Amino acid sequence: MHPHLPPVFDTIHRTSTYAAGHHPVWPHAPLPPGPCWTHATCRCGWAEIAESHSDARALARHHRRYAADHPTYLSGTALRIGGRTHQADATATHVSVTGARHGWAVADGIGDHPLAAHAAGSAAATAAYVAADRGAVAGLLAATGTLAAVHDGDTVMVVAAPLPPERGGGWDIAWVGDCRAYEYDPDADILTQLTVDHTEGQHLRDSLAEHYRDRPQDLEQLAAARRDNVVTSSVATADHDSLGHITTTGPRHRLLLTSDGVHKPVPHASLVRACRTFSHPAACANRLTLAARYHGGTDNAAAMVIDPVAAPVAAELVP
Repeated sequence: MHPHLPPVFDTIHRTSTYAAGHHPVWPHAPLPPGPCWTHATCRCGWAEIAESHSDARALARHHRRYAADHPTYLSGTALRIGGRTHQADATATHVSVTGARHGWAVADGIGDHPLAAHAAGSAAATAAYVAADRGAVAGLLAATGTLAAVHDGDTVMVVAAPLPPERGGGWDIAWVGDCRAYEYDPDADILTQLTVDHTEGQHLRDSLAEHYRDRPQDLEQLAAARRDNVVTSSVATADHDSLGHITTTGPRHRLLLTSDGVHKPVPHASLVRACRTFSHPAACANRLTLAARYHGGTDNAAAMVIDPVAAPVAAELVP
């Protein structure tokens, strides 16, 4: 397998079914009596829950039959708690049962307490689900409504979805705070940051760039030391004017979504090296969170790596 290219499998849509170990809506609640809740999952990221093993297998067959006719993406995620008491970072993936719609999100809860973790998980799940159908901006704003209705926790987040060919065939990215999105071009070996942090530190960089034109290192030290940990936008307060939004033009390359627990301690060159070296997205995401600890990071760390598969492949049609 060439290290510069994402892995290609003969059967991307390999599904499995297994009994659910938690409630399908809220994982901390006991299982309700009656249905035999069963998960159905696929290598491509699709997941669903059914009330019986036979229903789950039927959903899996339906997915395999239709998903091969649509673009496929392989995603890998990794989370590390660092030196915090609570894991307040969260990731979410949504793939429709037919494989026609996709959405992803990485959220970083504000604070080290259960409300922050709940906010991040709720926002990421909502954003990925809505972004798959209506785009990244709609996904992020839907998460804003979810937080307003559920609790007082808050989070920052980055949301991604693929654009259809008629809109450029690239990536659709929306964000608040200091979660980031990068795109890695394997041919040029270049990792491009697509987002701009919504922090007081970045505001200083933008507003004082001309004044510190001959002293960029002094400006970087000023911004990093005092202001980079203060976000100026969040999911709970997001609106069309405060969120960030960018789209790219295809062809799509590897997409990297990270919380600040990864991209703050890890040098850019190390991010590039991980994207270049690890062809499997899960291995790449895991190495990035390990690198955060290696470089002295103590914050929660989350990484999601998404690889577009070049062309639809034959689905597995066995039950």
